[in-house]
Amino acid sequence: MDTTLLLGICIAVVISAALLFRNALYGAEGVITKKRRLETGDLEVSVRTSGNEYVLDDLMTLMKNYSMSGRNDEAIASARKALNIAEQEFGKSDEALIPILEAYADVLNRARRQVEAKNLKERIKAIREKRPYDDRSFKKSRR
Repeated sequence: MDTTLLLGICIAVVISAALLFRNALYGAEGVITKKRRLETGDLEVSVRTSGNEYVLDDLMTLMKNYSMSGRNDEAIASARKALNIAEQEFGKSDEALIPILEAYADVLNRARRQVEAKNLKERIKAIREKRPYDDRSFKKSRR
């Protein structure tokens, strides 16, 4: 048997095995997908029913789960809620907002809303440089 043909068969077998493994983990009924669905459901209940100090962490995790599942609208809503809570807690120009703003910008980029993501990155830059942030620059992108 020709070595090139044998190599091609080996590559095809490896690729097929990798695709089967990926589907077993991430497919519609995959292990990781099922776990993420369960975790997302638990987080949704936790966010709806509690007002505890971990609600920001729960919202951030929920946002990431929604985003990884392709549920961009829900991810954006969770990010917006987390940002509102953090702004009430820390103020609109505190450095504690930066991780939330970065995650929110990432979700907006995944949803192909680059203008809004760019505005959030400008806000992050303003916070880091200790410049006053004007709310109107963020609201411009919603027109």
